[in-house]
Amino acid sequence: MVTGTACCRGNLKQTTSKPPHKSSPQMDNQTTETTREPAFHIRAAQPSDVPALMRLKRLLAEAEDSVHVVRASAADWLRDGFGPHPGFSAYVAELDGAVVGMATCSRRIITGWNGPVVFLQDLFVESAQRRHGIAAALLARVAAFASAIGSPIVELTVRADNAAARTFYDRTGFQPLPQCLTYVLAGPALDALARADQAGNEPLALAG
Repeated sequence: MVTGTACCRGNLKQTTSKPPHKSSPQMDNQTTETTREPAFHIRAAQPSDVPALMRLKRLLAEAEDSVHVVRASAADWLRDGFGPHPGFSAYVAELDGAVVGMATCSRRIITGWNGPVVFLQDLFVESAQRRHGIAAALLARVAAFASAIGSPIVELTVRADNAAARTFYDRTGFQPLPQCLTYVLAGPALDALARADQAGNEPLALAG
């Protein structure tokens, strides 16, 4: 995840420096005799989709060699995606009654900006169902969600060595921000910095 206000402000600035990429992606792709494309449907995920979402998330993590960070249980997915205070929105692609792709996104609040911005967390399609427009249709639904809530951008991070994904995002209209780097504080460094706050400061008031 891109952290810090400066990079997001760079994103927001770019929305006024160049006309937005416009397209009219189709949410339902019907099979015809001429295209022979599989028929798929994009819809909002439901609580009953949690097992499929978890399966796709694990496949994505396996592809990125990051299974060790996938720890959420079904109860976590239900709470964070479908509870009274959801932390993310999810959309799925159905093909012949089976979920074959997903997109998850969340709202971010940027200090100084007058509304939320949308961060794309996951975009994944089963390998056997790729190159049929499913990923583009899922991404279009996220873009529609961003537009509906007044977010001027959709933000994402992608692995530097994932050439196929980078090509896809470039083709879709995303613009890289080479002036920004992602930093993470974790492990012993996080613990040490947290301990440094404990000397003489008032206790944290945790909301929620």
